[in-house]
Amino acid sequence: MTMIRFHHSVAAACISAAIACPSFALAQQQSFSDVPPDHPAFAAAEYLKSQNIIAGYSDGTFRPDQKVNRAEALKIIIGGLVTQEQLDQIQGTNFSDIPQDAWYLPYVEIAKANGIVDGPPKKTSFLGERPIMKVEFIKMLLLAQKVDPVSAYSEIRLPLSSDVSNVDEWFYPYLRFALASSMTMVGQDGLLHPANELTRGETALLLHRYLMYERGRRTQALLSEAENEIIIILSMLENNNIAQAEYASARALLAARGAHTSKPNEPIVIGALKISEAFRALVRAYRSERCLVAC
Repeated sequence: MTMIRFHHSVAAACISAAIACPSFALAQQQSFSDVPPDHPAFAAAEYLKSQNIIAGYSDGTFRPDQKVNRAEALKIIIGGLVTQEQLDQIQGTNFSDIPQDAWYLPYVEIAKANGIVDGPPKKTSFLGERPIMKVEFIKMLLLAQKVDPVSAYSEIRLPLSSDVSNVDEWFYPYLRFALASSMTMVGQDGLLHPANELTRGETALLLHRYLMYERGRRTQALLSEAENEIIIILSMLENNNIAQAEYASARALLAARGAHTSKPNEPIVIGALKISEAFRALVRAYRSERCLVAC
């Protein structure tokens, strides 16, 4: 099959338009009856709708709490990167579980041709009806955007939470980059929940955050996240919970590094990075002291 390349310039132009109007979402009327201005996904849903990346239902709803399957997720990810002409060129598929008249067939074939999903002979099934997991969505999104998470921040191989503690897991680089780009962060439980099944609202948030990070619009969010993680470090050290302090110090470092990647010459960003590195060293010192006492 002939390689079909994405129109990243189209996506970049759309994002640039949003940068020129920072209050875009706030200036718009509410498009979906179930996503009011105080909804966490409001800005994301409004922006992505304006770029024809997502659409609502005929009853005027977006249904942000509805689960998303793999086929729907793939359309959300690459819908703004391909043209209708490219989709119309696709004639068939070798996936055993995709009917030849399936609406999502062209999206899957284009994704396969661009290395976003594996196809035959490596994998013969796409499992389009299965709910999309968080790590799957992040991986497909980053691959569609030509990001190489394996190389990005590769010098940082630190456990990130108690549910993402093995740096050799296949999904580790993707969550590492997701933290460094403020696509995701831990919840109140301190976990990243890589296997969570995503809703429409959550997929909109992840995609919107990445697009804004790509254009340097998530620096403040990253600085705030680094600050939050430092607060967690202090709390965990006070309670002698070194393991959780180590996780938080790794996340703080990634957030600061992500901000520095976007704004390397900003004094406040440089300062935040130095502080995050200092807290990482502090946690290591606590760990060393604890080992000495135990020995």
